[in-house]
Amino acid sequence: MTTQSQSKLPYLIGLSLVVVVIGVAAWQLLKTEKPAMTNERQVIELPNPVVEQAPIPEESSVEAQQNEPEQSLEVIVPSSELEAPVEPVVTRQLPSLDDSDAVVKESLADSLSVNMLKLVVNDDLIRRAVVYTENLAEGKVAKKHQVFNAPSQSFTVNDGAIITVNPQSFKRYDTYVALFTKLSDTQMIALIDEYKPLIQEAYDEIGLSDYEFKQRFAMAITHLLQTPVVPVDTPLTSQSVSYKYAIPEYEALSDAQKQLLRLGPDNVKKVKTKLTRLLKKL
Repeated sequence: MTTQSQSKLPYLIGLSLVVVVIGVAAWQLLKTEKPAMTNERQVIELPNPVVEQAPIPEESSVEAQQNEPEQSLEVIVPSSELEAPVEPVVTRQLPSLDDSDAVVKESLADSLSVNMLKLVVNDDLIRRAVVYTENLAEGKVAKKHQVFNAPSQSFTVNDGAIITVNPQSFKRYDTYVALFTKLSDTQMIALIDEYKPLIQEAYDEIGLSDYEFKQRFAMAITHLLQTPVVPVDTPLTSQSVSYKYAIPEYEALSDAQKQLLRLGPDNVKKVKTKLTRLLKKL
């Protein structure tokens, strides 16, 4: 990697963090997506696509307290980590929003494995991140603005007397979740601040100039953390090429929450633990 590429790498990786975090709740889970719920607010559309991201270093593992319901997940965080100040990020001249894709791509190849690179879309990551976050905060899923490519494996069910999700389907998201849970919380928050000008420009483009990204990000996280624990053997109903929960209480959950559930119980627990830590720092 050239010296120039190395100088760009920290904030580029940071940018990817923002996108990956937002994408975590957003992984497109079923090719057999459920129909949109009634009374759903219109998904925000944005102009021409542009931008891309990469992940960050590791963070110490934090486990949720056992025997607690997931929706009230408690996380044990070392006091040293809670008290440690966020290291200031050296201010650098950012690329324009339209030119940021090319700069990110330059570093992505040097910092991600081939398999990891395949997870992230190739264009417009900052704009996608902003629109996706806005919709997640409202419990919606902006399918046209997802930041990850779909898993190559197909969604499957156990189609017997009672239709249930095939647990093997959950493994499709193990790599995505592993990437997300290894990102550094502290550096992620600091780099959101550094990229604020480009994030704000994306907000201006969709007519939400008064919105604050970190506030909306926190709202999206809070909404996902409210997702209840749903047993794997919960019955489904088949409707054409889609599936719905047969239990009204679960089917009434938001699209964002139902997509999170499709990651599978183990992955949901890991994601919720990470999101809880991020929310504390926000």
